[in-house]
Amino acid sequence: MKIIKYFLLLFLLAFVSLFVFILTQSPEYKIERKFTVDAPKEIVYNYINDLDNWTDWMKSTKTNNGIYKIELENLGSYNVRSEYSHPYDSLSQDILNDNKISNIIWRLKGHQNKTEIVFTFSGTLDLKTKFTTFFKGTPNQVATNSLDKNIDAFIVYFIKQYKEFDVKVDAIKTTPSIQYLYLEASSSIGMLNTDLIALNKDLSEFCKTNQIEIAGDSYLILDNNRTQDVLKYRFALPIKGHIFLNEEEKYKIDTLAKQSYFESTLNGYYTFLPEALRKTRTEISDRELNVLTDQPIVLLLKKSVIDSRLAAEWETVIKVPVEQKIVPVAGTYNPAYSNTTPTSTPTTETPPQENNENE
Repeated sequence: MKIIKYFLLLFLLAFVSLFVFILTQSPEYKIERKFTVDAPKEIVYNYINDLDNWTDWMKSTKTNNGIYKIELENLGSYNVRSEYSHPYDSLSQDILNDNKISNIIWRLKGHQNKTEIVFTFSGTLDLKTKFTTFFKGTPNQVATNSLDKNIDAFIVYFIKQYKEFDVKVDAIKTTPSIQYLYLEASSSIGMLNTDLIALNKDLSEFCKTNQIEIAGDSYLILDNNRTQDVLKYRFALPIKGHIFLNEEEKYKIDTLAKQSYFESTLNGYYTFLPEALRKTRTEISDRELNVLTDQPIVLLLKKSVIDSRLAAEWETVIKVPVEQKIVPVAGTYNPAYSNTTPTSTPTTETPPQENNENE
C-alpha cells in the first residue's frame, strides 16, 4: 500500500513539475517564410488586402466591423483585421485576441510576372494551446508546421489561377458592323483586371442613366502603338440604336466596321496575352493569310474579371484582322501571240532503191 502511495506521490510531483514547466515557457512565436507566386505583385497585393479572399487558402469567416476569424491547425482561432498598407509593396493584419503586439506582415517584390513574398507571422499561444501542443514542439515549431500548410495552399491557388492557361486557335470569322460606346485607357498587365472592373462600372452606369441598351459582351480594342509593358486600348460596350455625343464628352462613340478576323481563345489570365497572340500569328502565317496592320486587334471578353474573380475561368476571344493572300497566277505560252516565226525543218529525200535482178 505504501508503495502505491509512493508512486502516486511521484506521479503527482512529476505532473506538477511539468505543469509549472509548461506554464513558465514563453507562449510567443514568430516565423518568417520566403516564397514566390506566379502573378504580378499588383494582383497579389489586391488579393491579400481583401480578407474575403482568405477562404481560398485557410479557414476564415467574417464577423463584424471588418474583423475576420481565422482558424489554424494546432494554433487555434485568431481575430484579425487590416492594419496598414503601402500599395503594392507591403501590408499587415493585426491580431486582436491578446494584449501583445501580434500581427501578420507581407512584403512584396515583383519580378516580371512573378512576386516574391516575405511572410511574417507573430503571435501568442493561449494557455490551453500551450498544454495541448507541448509534446509537438516549441511554439515556433508548432506555428511553422501549421502555417506551412496554409502557405502551400496559398501558392497552389496562384498556380491554378495565374500559371495555368490554354490557347485554342479557331478559324476566320466575319464580324458585322458594330456601334460601340467606349472609354480610352491604358493599363499594365498587373493592373488590367482592376482597371476593367472600374471601366465597366463607369460605362455601364452611364448607359443605365441615359437608357442606352447594351448589345453584348465588352471589348478591348487595342491601340496598334501599344508597348510590351503597357496596354493601350478602348474599353468598349456594343450598343443598340444611335446616339450622339459631344466631342468634349468623356464617353465616346464609334463603329467597328464589318471585318474578317482570325479568331483564337485564351483561357486564363491576361499575363499570357503576348504568348496567345504569338501563337495566333503563327497559325495565321501557316494558313497563308495577311494580317491587316492598319486595323486594330480586338479582344472580346466572353468571361472576365467582370464576371468572376477566378482567373482560371476567364475566356478571351482574340480577333486579329486578316485577308487572304493574293497569289499571282503563273503565265502560260500561247503560240498565237508569239512574235517568233518558226523555222521549217529541212527534209531529206530517200534515195531510190536499186532493182534486184534476182527477183
